[in-house]
Amino acid sequence: MQLDQSTTKSGLHTWLDTLSLAFYAMIIGIIVGYASLGFLGAIHWLHGLLLGANSTNLYLQLEQTSRIYLFCLPVIGAVIVSLIIKYYMPEQRNQGPADVIQATRLGHGDLSIRAGLVSASASIISIGSGASVGRYGPIVHLGATLGAWLAQLLKLTQHRKKTLLACGVAGAISASFSAPLAGVLFAHEVVLGRFGSKSIMPIVITSVVATTVAELHTSHGTLFMLPDLHVTHTWEYFLFALVGAIGGGLAVMFMSIMYRTNQLALRLPVSTVTRALLGGLILGTIIVIFPQTFGLGEQIIRDALMLELAAGTMLLLIIAKLLATSVSFAAGFSGGIFGPALFLGTMLGTVIGLGVHEFSATASSPAVYGVAGMGAVISRVIGAPIATILIIFELTGSYSLTTAVMVSVVVGGTVTKDFFNQSYFFHQLRSRGFEPEESNTNQILRKTPISTLMDKPTILFTVDTTVLNARNALIEHTVDVVFVVDDKNQLLGQINTLKLLEINDPKSLNQSIAHFLSEPSIILVSSMNMIDTLPRLKDFIGTNIPVITDHTSRQFAGIINISKLTDAYLQSLEQTHLNKH
Repeated sequence: MQLDQSTTKSGLHTWLDTLSLAFYAMIIGIIVGYASLGFLGAIHWLHGLLLGANSTNLYLQLEQTSRIYLFCLPVIGAVIVSLIIKYYMPEQRNQGPADVIQATRLGHGDLSIRAGLVSASASIISIGSGASVGRYGPIVHLGATLGAWLAQLLKLTQHRKKTLLACGVAGAISASFSAPLAGVLFAHEVVLGRFGSKSIMPIVITSVVATTVAELHTSHGTLFMLPDLHVTHTWEYFLFALVGAIGGGLAVMFMSIMYRTNQLALRLPVSTVTRALLGGLILGTIIVIFPQTFGLGEQIIRDALMLELAAGTMLLLIIAKLLATSVSFAAGFSGGIFGPALFLGTMLGTVIGLGVHEFSATASSPAVYGVAGMGAVISRVIGAPIATILIIFELTGSYSLTTAVMVSVVVGGTVTKDFFNQSYFFHQLRSRGFEPEESNTNQILRKTPISTLMDKPTILFTVDTTVLNARNALIEHTVDVVFVVDDKNQLLGQINTLKLLEINDPKSLNQSIAHFLSEPSIILVSSMNMIDTLPRLKDFIGTNIPVITDHTSRQFAGIINISKLTDAYLQSLEQTHLNKH
């Protein structure tokens, strides 16, 4: 009877727990849905204020805008954004999806709401003033910070915080792109890095609610409405594979150029504001020559898919967009990389499609190749092949193109997997010293420096100590080995206690212990962490391990008892278990 009552109470608690999580997910869907609409509305308002244009006639208006004004706009925008980031952004840098991934996979699910709002504001100004960046990154980051903010207000567990953070990501993608399926998949595939039965329900709820909020206030539907396209010939799948390989190569080139340009900018001996000013001047020049690189470029993508651009023009735009995007990020503008990747992939694929039509007039529309190229580049840049396939499907509304996109995405990722990183987000994390695919236990071990486990030895000999004096000193101590340093505290080696006690020759008793030293089997450096240390212990036999400051000076820093390393490892396993619950 007591067992039945206990089971009933447990079931009721689980049901209430699930119901509360569903309610939180719904609230996040509403908040993030309106936040995403506000973000996009602010960009359109800024375009109207600065250029007297809306999203449908923006590039037509740019052609009629003064070249001087068009040149100055990104310069002013770059300076404003750099000041915002310098004075109001944590760590004085842009934040985006990489920080979201870090918070879920490497952290405790905490994100700063201030960082989310400031980053979104900086991105609005960046896109509004012409920076060649995307809206996807800042919206994802904003949604994640709103989800994390609600979880922090409710004082939820770490697992719940990460789930609500992922809900915010799914809601942001769903609301801004009308892509609820892609939002759910991206939150699991990229942010959480896993598919869990406990997280899928709230994420789906948030995604559906956010999409509903967006559709109540807008009627844009799919972002790129295309005619009824389909794959005409089976042999074209070989060409879609080729599009995937070339698109993957373009994605790698894109990420590499962005990284190198940014590194070059950071090495300039100038202030952040001056760097932004120089970047704005270069970007302004590019925009004057190629107005199509201004901002998001969604209308230009539509024009390419509707075959309203010549192949030569699209090839030039690929080069121009590469340069404009790299310069934008190097200048310090805030924004995402999804939009530029979308632009580059579409142009590349459509150009290949036009080339195919030169040889076979009955081949599929060049727009089919454009969509395949779009998928190949996006997938490689964001590192989410499954989510990319769904994103393309929901952006275009064309189910018949899915197979072409699948082939290009898989081939593009396979051919280029050994170049650069798994994604640009992973590259950003690794450049900061984080490993996004590490287990939770290893993450904890990596954050545990061995210097926190270090002790001073109970006895330490210097090089001028004789064997006899050493033996007398060891009478009061129980140690297996004793470490020996010189007069400059440099580690010279160790002497085994048993070996020392076995020396009975009168001549040897008066000799320096330096004659009987051996090199320790393991020497640790104080800057190491637990993840660096544990593999070295495989064949270690003993109690204490010496620690030095560095291998060059060999300055003796202390010892670490093997039991402390074992305790630290067990605590990391326990912490991992607690984090899961």
